[in-house]
Amino acid sequence: MNHELRCYSAVLLAVALSCGGCSKGNDASNAESPAPASTAVTSPAPSSSPAPLATSPVATAASQTPPPGQIASAGTFTDIAGINGEKEIATLAQLGVVDPPSGTFDPGAPIKRREFIRWLVKANNVLWSDTPAKQLKLADKTESSSFPDVSSADSDFPYIQGMQDAGYSVGFPDKTFRPDQALTREQMFAIKNVFDRGSVDPGLAKGIDYARNTAMPPWKDKERISKTYVAAIATGAGGGNDSFGRVYGASSVFRPQAPVTRAQAAVLVSVVGDHQFYGGAPRTAAQKALASPTP
Repeated sequence: MNHELRCYSAVLLAVALSCGGCSKGNDASNAESPAPASTAVTSPAPSSSPAPLATSPVATAASQTPPPGQIASAGTFTDIAGINGEKEIATLAQLGVVDPPSGTFDPGAPIKRREFIRWLVKANNVLWSDTPAKQLKLADKTESSSFPDVSSADSDFPYIQGMQDAGYSVGFPDKTFRPDQALTREQMFAIKNVFDRGSVDPGLAKGIDYARNTAMPPWKDKERISKTYVAAIATGAGGGNDSFGRVYGASSVFRPQAPVTRAQAAVLVSVVGDHQFYGGAPRTAAQKALASPTP
């Protein structure tokens, strides 16, 4: 990813943040919605672009990812038999991604925002353990937090701050993260779609109406998707339908403000892209489990 593209991406991030604070007229939920993630873009920045914000690139963190052959064996969950996501949950447990490692998983409970970021970063670093450039560096606890409600002593600080340092905006326009708030569908797909592809499509970011009305699938309630999230969600393959369909199947509605369950989040993070807009195939937890011997 060259310097010019990263700079333009940071400009898009600044625009997204400002929209998140001023788009109440579009959707009453906007004030409660974090800005979409943003990194690289797909076209060169125009010469008139304003000065970029500083971001840190995704970097290797080999010491923070279990090496092959040292991945925890799957625990036995007593409450996942027969549910959608059973295989993905068991496999992610085998890979040491989801918690707890055994006992009750509570698949129907809403997942907290902190939990989703932790699972996503862990899944990424395990699935790309043999490709250091694709791993995300965890923040050191000596680093200052970008969020007043997530201290550097918080157990999830390395994951939350690590995403922020890498240029993925995961907080709210008021600079908070709200770690214990339930994750919503629009928040989840905005973060995950951009993380998978490494960027917000600049064309979609400039043309929100096009992104919502043309690029997105014909969800009957897509007008309810917060403006802040539209470009990030539509950036996903199939206008965002690829990742959405993997979790929810064929659906005529998106239900953007509905909470995400732990089982649904597990299904989503069981597949992780390569952080390139026109990159190669994603990696899956199932493939990794087959390739990684258990102790």
